[in-house]
Amino acid sequence: MRGLSFLLPPVLLLLACGGGSTSVRNASSLGYTSPTDTSSWRLVQAASSTSTHLVLDLLAPAGASGQGVTLVLTTTPSLATWSFATGASYAAVTAYPTPVVNVASVQGANLRILVAQAPGTPVAYGTGPVLTVALDLTSGALPGAVAVTVAQAGHLGTKAPPAPITVAVGSLQAK
Repeated sequence: MRGLSFLLPPVLLLLACGGGSTSVRNASSLGYTSPTDTSSWRLVQAASSTSTHLVLDLLAPAGASGQGVTLVLTTTPSLATWSFATGASYAAVTAYPTPVVNVASVQGANLRILVAQAPGTPVAYGTGPVLTVALDLTSGALPGAVAVTVAQAGHLGTKAPPAPITVAVGSLQAK
C-alpha cells in the first residue's frame, strides 16, 4: 500500500474535478449562407429548408437559357448526407418542362446529376431554380464546417456542345 500512496493525491484531484469527463454535444442543425453574386451559377438555400434538412436551389445567371445541366457535388458524409429533394428523387427538376434525361444518384460522398430536355427551343431560366438538391444533418455529427463542393459542372446551351460552368457554393456549418 505504501508504494501506491503517491497515486492518491492525483486520483483525489481527478475525482474532485468531476473525473476528467468531457461533454461533447452533437450538432442539432445545419446553417447555410448563400452566395450573393447573381452574375454566376449558384446554390442558394430554399425557403423549404428546415433546421436539419437543407434544400438548395441551383440558380442560373441572369439572362441564361439552355437545355440541360450536369453536376457532381460532394459533401462531408460524417456531417451531412445527400437526401431526396422531393418525393423519391435526389434532384427536383423545375426548369425543364419535359426532361428527357433526369438521372440523379448518390455514390458515397458524391451526388451525380444529369438533366436534359429534348432538343429544340432552349428554356429561359428566369429567376426560378433550374433544379433542387437537399442535404440532411448526419446523426451524431459534431459541430463544424461542412464541405460542399462542386467537383464537376456543365451546361448544355443552345446549339453548342456542353460547356463547363462554375457554380458558387455558400458556406455550410453543422451547429
